[in-house]
Amino acid sequence: MSQSRAGRQLVLGVFALLFSNRWLEQWQKKWRAQKRLTRRGPARQGRAAPTPASQPPQPPPPPAQGRFYERIFSLRVTLWFLIFQRLNFDQTQAAVVVNLRAGGANRLGRRRADKLSRRVRSTQTSAYNQARQRMPLALLSEALAHLRQGLLKLAGLAPAPRQRPGPAERTRQLLDGSTLAVLVNPLLAVAYPPARNQSGKSDWSLMRIVVGFCARSGAVLSALEGPMQRSEQAMAWTLIEAAAAFTLWIGDRNFGVWSVAAQAVHHQQDVLVRLTRARAAKLARGRPLPSGEDRPIQWPPSRSDQAPPGTERLAVSGRLIYVRLHKQGQWIDLWLFTTLEATDYPLELLVRWYGQRWQAELHFRSVKTQMKLAELDVCTPEMARKEFYAGLLAYSLVRAVMWGAGERLEGGPQALSFSQARRVLLERFKLWGRGAIARQEWSRQLLQEVAQQTLPKRSKERPSEVRRVRHRRLKYPPLKGSRAAARTRDQTTKSS
Repeated sequence: MSQSRAGRQLVLGVFALLFSNRWLEQWQKKWRAQKRLTRRGPARQGRAAPTPASQPPQPPPPPAQGRFYERIFSLRVTLWFLIFQRLNFDQTQAAVVVNLRAGGANRLGRRRADKLSRRVRSTQTSAYNQARQRMPLALLSEALAHLRQGLLKLAGLAPAPRQRPGPAERTRQLLDGSTLAVLVNPLLAVAYPPARNQSGKSDWSLMRIVVGFCARSGAVLSALEGPMQRSEQAMAWTLIEAAAAFTLWIGDRNFGVWSVAAQAVHHQQDVLVRLTRARAAKLARGRPLPSGEDRPIQWPPSRSDQAPPGTERLAVSGRLIYVRLHKQGQWIDLWLFTTLEATDYPLELLVRWYGQRWQAELHFRSVKTQMKLAELDVCTPEMARKEFYAGLLAYSLVRAVMWGAGERLEGGPQALSFSQARRVLLERFKLWGRGAIARQEWSRQLLQEVAQQTLPKRSKERPSEVRRVRHRRLKYPPLKGSRAAARTRDQTTKSS
């Protein structure tokens, strides 16, 4: 199969995975079965409890979620527009209704004479807003896992290999963490407690996120969110536990701790993490480390190291690596620890693989700026999680298209512009929803246009820019606390 045909099959396969009726119906049946078991409870799973004589027997409640899927905003259509919102530059709900009335989701409706756009009579956003609220959060997380399996299969990688793969077939995830901000309210303050100082509570809550990016395509393979009170290392334990065997995790110094390595070994996985100078010196036991050193060691846990649940406090066998690199006029000291064997994974390969870890920072920049996830405009923790997973789904769709289009390029998918690829995908996304073009022709034109969105070639001697932002002086002072309290303070100041 040629690379262009393989890319078209990749894109069509990804869209079929997310928006096929077959997968959604299978998930719906499984989810309804779980809801019925939860509704019965442990006491009612056996013999039914007798009904009191004072109350007449009540019929079982109708499946409310079943009625939801028969509406205009079905499960499939709602998932489509949640991703469309993140791809679209106008991310308001009003833009979704305009696209729906223009036929933007006619392909996703049921096969009937009247199209989906003709059944929409109102221009209000209440129906879509209620559909977003009713959508199960488990569907979005399951869709992200389903997309991950599809991407790995289409890339020729086994999602769950039965034997230890070689370096070319191994799944590598770039592990990194960040934060998302939400304007605090009573509900969000419970799920994501805001920071507090001598001036009181902050007006913003922070959602801690830990994401595993694919080292090849940049798509999201695993993700988790939680409050700031939960550490990134503990969240990484959960991601490692849910990942397939023989996954290689590449992380910075924040994840270069014993607990992350022990959790990976416990689940038949491997790590390639950077160490701090102090931790590397402790593992070297006072012996000097020349550049290019590759030393087998045993990493025992210290008294302060926390053990993940189910993991014994045993020493982890691995390799301590030290290299001194010269990059852009500066010397960089790199201490690495890995559980990979030296026979199949030489030092030069591991250093090159760890050099890809910086791509995780660029991926987070695309997630926050392009998908506009840096600040979530939500009112409940449930919607904050839904927006988070919907944004990752939209981001991974763009990366999948870039991966399929960049196979023929010299620099691979990294030579393509994410923002321009998003623009092209958005326009083709609208055509797909309308059903105005055949699928094979649609995928061919999509990849052909995305392959042309290459980044400009920059000089290698170009110096790196400092991380600074020019701030404009604002006319009004910042708002602290509630608006009612600010209004009271303003009236008191004017009266005095």
